[in-house]
Amino acid sequence: MKLTNYFLPTLRQAPSDADNVSAKLMFRAGMIRKLASGIYEWLPLGLRVLKKVENIVREELDRIGGQEVWLPVIQPKELWMETGRWNLYGKELLRLKDRKDSEFCFAPTAEEVITNVVRRDINSYRQLPILLYQFGLKFRDEIRPRFGVMRAREFYMKDAYSFHTTEADCLAWYKKVYEAYEKIFTRCGLKFKPVEAATGAIGGNYSHEFMVFAQTGEADIALCEKCGYSANVEKAEIKKFEGAADPSGFEPLKDVDTPGKYTVDDVAEFLKISQERFIKTLFFVADGEPVMALVRGDHELNENKLVKVLGAKTFEKASEDVYSAISACKAGFAGPVKIKDKFIQSPASPKGESGNSQAGGGIPGKPGFKPLKTVIADWHLKGVLNGVSGANKDDVHTVNINFGRDYEPDLFADLKNASAGDLCPHCGTAFSFVKGIEVGQTFKLGTKYSTSLKCDFLDE
Repeated sequence: MKLTNYFLPTLRQAPSDADNVSAKLMFRAGMIRKLASGIYEWLPLGLRVLKKVENIVREELDRIGGQEVWLPVIQPKELWMETGRWNLYGKELLRLKDRKDSEFCFAPTAEEVITNVVRRDINSYRQLPILLYQFGLKFRDEIRPRFGVMRAREFYMKDAYSFHTTEADCLAWYKKVYEAYEKIFTRCGLKFKPVEAATGAIGGNYSHEFMVFAQTGEADIALCEKCGYSANVEKAEIKKFEGAADPSGFEPLKDVDTPGKYTVDDVAEFLKISQERFIKTLFFVADGEPVMALVRGDHELNENKLVKVLGAKTFEKASEDVYSAISACKAGFAGPVKIKDKFIQSPASPKGESGNSQAGGGIPGKPGFKPLKTVIADWHLKGVLNGVSGANKDDVHTVNINFGRDYEPDLFADLKNASAGDLCPHCGTAFSFVKGIEVGQTFKLGTKYSTSLKCDFLDE
């Protein structure tokens, strides 16, 4: 086609809401246009580039024995209920009803439907292993879409799934797919690095993200320049902290009024105390039981690590009701001192009366409230001298809190995202940190979906 006939609406300036260089260039080059927040139109030049990348991916997956399929993006609620993800996925899952009031979702991923294909049509070990893949639209209702097409709500994705008879065969194919990804990104001319990653909502035993280092990336990567260990900070393991506060420096406990100050930032500024001395107190509900997690004020709790330590099948952040029922105060004023002496109060009980029932259960709104049984703290809190946390009273904090004298967690564990000063678990070298853009991810899912969807086969 002659260029004079080619639909190529270029722009002198990118739209004002284009928030990174790549998005600005794609707008100006006439590759994309924005229809709504996180939703884009792909114009001829953009689609031409997209299809070239798609063909590279297809060639490399076909080379290792992959077979292409086309799966529906509108998927029934019943299928997602079988795996439990209908209730667990949260607001990112776009849900809809048809004219008969049957419920569906616009799939953000395809584990359920591909496992349904295999459980229906594969029944013998002779038909395995098999690798099926597809290219298709996905939708995740992101709270804040950004970076153009890199963090859009509607996006075009390749997803591949393999099924196996043995763990050894699964591992062998994981390596094949891993190597295929390396070839794909090399052919695309990218400088990339595979790093260990958290499995998130998809689940599984372990995972790798393929990262392109860039200052505009929103993923933080921990690197060990000595031994080569690398991981997303949400997954990075940290060498165990062995420090401890010196008891000779313990000061007496003291409650101080902090009216309207409930965040670490606000209280630290108000009291003129470093955030490193704060004990951040967070509540969750795991398998129906209330759990308290403690991390240092300048650290971020890693929920994936907490779930792993707990071995929880269901896990969610505690509501305001749970906070107040356990600690008798609003969120932001809870703390670890004598917290296990407190009982969850029934909303039906007068304030100050124990609502602790001998029946089962464990969260407000359900019969039978239990006392807080599990308190887990990050290792680094052992080194906090004269710490600060909520006093379990509204608008009050306690200062000079020390482990051993004032609180005793049930367990210490690695609960934080890796950050400056943390050491590599393999060689003890301090991590360096870089920004990255995730361009692909592999997962070893194990039997998570095949078990819940009863995807079985006849063996020898």
